[in-house]
Amino acid sequence: MRVLFTCGATDGHFLPLVPLARAFRDRGDVVAVATAAAYAPRIEAAGLSPLAAGIDQNELAERYAPYVAELRTMPIPDRRAYAYAHRFALLDSPARLDELHAVATSWQPDVLIHESAELAAPAVAASLGLASVNHSFGRAVPVAIVKGAAPVAAEMWERLKLAPEPYAGMFRGSYIDISPPSLNSDRPPAETAVLRLRAAEGMVSTEQPKRPLVYVTLGTMVRGAEGIAVFRMVLSALADVNADVLVTTGSQNDPAELSPLPENARVERYVPQAEVLPGCSVVVTHGGSGSMLGALAHGLPMLVVPRMADQFGNADAAADAGAARVLMPDQLTEAAIREAVVALLEDPGYRQRARSVAEEIAAMPSAADTAETIAASLH
Repeated sequence: MRVLFTCGATDGHFLPLVPLARAFRDRGDVVAVATAAAYAPRIEAAGLSPLAAGIDQNELAERYAPYVAELRTMPIPDRRAYAYAHRFALLDSPARLDELHAVATSWQPDVLIHESAELAAPAVAASLGLASVNHSFGRAVPVAIVKGAAPVAAEMWERLKLAPEPYAGMFRGSYIDISPPSLNSDRPPAETAVLRLRAAEGMVSTEQPKRPLVYVTLGTMVRGAEGIAVFRMVLSALADVNADVLVTTGSQNDPAELSPLPENARVERYVPQAEVLPGCSVVVTHGGSGSMLGALAHGLPMLVVPRMADQFGNADAAADAGAARVLMPDQLTEAAIREAVVALLEDPGYRQRARSVAEEIAAMPSAADTAETIAASLH
């Protein structure tokens, strides 16, 4: 069988697809991933084959920049719908459409699997008579937000001389949910077949490390002066806390800008989560889906400091599950950060509730099981 994955050219949208892509590969299927050519090294590093389709994140950021000023004037609850419709339905997906159609035409997949912000794929699949599968990258994009973006995405269907389908075709096939039940993810339309998948693997430690480790990550999208200011605030807030602190800045930021460091701190551009989380005590995160699910899969409590998009909803969900404290942008001070991290280190209730979510994640079907289910549905 030939399985084509497609996604935006960023870790937050690609990495959740990797377990399923590898599961198909390990079955003996032919697997490829279509996204911006500049992102190919990340795909190859994951052991998968890239195909070029779409624009990279630098070009997308340039095109999206005129909309950012308006976005920041909006109430936080309104921002995600605006960002989804403009960043993904108006800019990123249409820029991928023609190349993705050409790639799929020549490569001839049996199924097209796309992440939940890749709105070009359903139109391409419909045009070529292919099955398509919507693979979540965390908690579900609310159906109302998808429906609101559909009129914007309709232009892609019209370019392919198709009548637009409901919800921009995002639920024309099955939906893969990688969010555990406790995080209260939105539900797709009632007629949609839902497959669960354990995308985050974890090892829950039965003992606290002798010296606690606080891991600080703001993902790959926070950059420049704004990101550096947050990192500095966190480092200063935790300088006298009885814990070691590891900060990963992302490749887009320069660790040297955080010098001099407190004695208890270490800064790196990137360290694989799988190497950090097993020995960690608390995670300070922006609330990106990958960071959140990775921490929870290891049963780790979090301080969530959301900055954009789905991060606000993720923060609320983790807090509602009792596994996190949240500081909104206007609440972010050194004193508030220190108080929250100390509470997460000292109150065992946060860790206990995070471990409960870890148990839910561990009980979800494996990627291998989900790959078999999808393959069986195609025959």
